Amino acid sequence: MKFIISIIFALILTGCASTSSVQFSPSQDYAVSVQSNLFDAVRIANNDITLFNDGKALGFIRLEPIPSDAPSISEFINTLRLVSESESVETEALGLYPGFQGFSAKVRGYQTGYLINGENPSSILIFSFPEGTFENVAKTISSGI
Repeated sequence: MKFIISIIFALILTGCASTSSVQFSPSQDYAVSVQSNLFDAVRIANNDITLFNDGKALGFIRLEPIPSDAPSISEFINTLRLVSESESVETEALGLYPGFQGFSAKVRGYQTGYLINGENPSSILIFSFPEGTFENVAKTISSGI
């Protein structure tokens, strides 16, 4: 509930400035900023934040627990990346974030990032946006607020 109120308050504060960013922090371990002019509605459900523009889904930010039997962060990310790769899916390492490990996969005009915060590797941040928007969103990722 506190999270929803924070989002609503942030949207109200940014309503007049179309080029400002709204920061979403689905946990204490992750924060992601998205330019407010890219979306006009937000749906929050459990561990998923979906952003919409003109009634169409723009992208999502999701937090998933890492299985307790995962051997290590590196091994988990490498296995996930290998499973994601195919002839039609291009993956690349995401090395922009100190303390984070991850990769992204491109499919049909969308890019999806998979990141784990090394300080608390109990969950993985999954976020997906159109290829032209992904990089701008990805470079804002930091530890949560």
